[in-house]
Amino acid sequence: MSNKKNLFLMLFIVISTSFLIQCSSDSSSDDSDPDLCNMEMPVITTNSPVTSGTNIQLETPFLSTMAEYYWTGPNGFTSNQQNPTVIASTASAGVYSLVITEGACTSPTATTTIAVTAALAPCSPTNNTATLTSFPNMTFNSVLKSTPQDQYEINANGSNGDLTIIFANANQPTAGVYEICSDCPTSFLNANQVCVSIVTGGTFSYLYRAHTGNVYISYVNGKISATFCSIAFSGNSTTFTASGKVTTSN
Repeated sequence: MSNKKNLFLMLFIVISTSFLIQCSSDSSSDDSDPDLCNMEMPVITTNSPVTSGTNIQLETPFLSTMAEYYWTGPNGFTSNQQNPTVIASTASAGVYSLVITEGACTSPTATTTIAVTAALAPCSPTNNTATLTSFPNMTFNSVLKSTPQDQYEINANGSNGDLTIIFANANQPTAGVYEICSDCPTSFLNANQVCVSIVTGGTFSYLYRAHTGNVYISYVNGKISATFCSIAFSGNSTTFTASGKVTTSN
């Protein structure tokens, strides 16, 4: 009877061990969590090449209300907007990157290269002169830059009158196209806006302001140069158009 008990005990041990070994071999040794993100690389569209002074448009399709967008680019550019814009200049040309996160998931990094082209004025006035339709042409013998009242200015002075171009802040302007603010004079200018005024010379001097048009900023041998073409000026019940170009000496 004892031998039968020992036999049954041995059979039980063998069967139990076999079952445990089988269970162990069926279970997976990889206890890592499956990858549930599988985020695709973002798609970037732009308006490159961009003329200096206009806006670089960076766009990516809407992903979800949980998505967060992380843009980086040249000249220290960063943005968390889905579709940011950047004022184009030589400093803002280059590679822009985008990473999108959604909860704990992060997309691969997408990149795009922005090319910025120089802005060319549609006219070619003689340097340091201005032609006016209702007044004698101006020749400027002094063209200086200054920053009074925390605004960068170009001041051109001559015997037939003076020309002043005022920028939004005291920073040195980048090359590009600047829009003449319609509400000049004002200290509330956008970064790509300017105020332009002319004071006529002669017996009677009057101030005239431009309220529409563009000013083209470039650099000649490191000196800032401004060109405008057929801009309308008004004041003292008079309206005239003028074209001109000035380059600073300092």
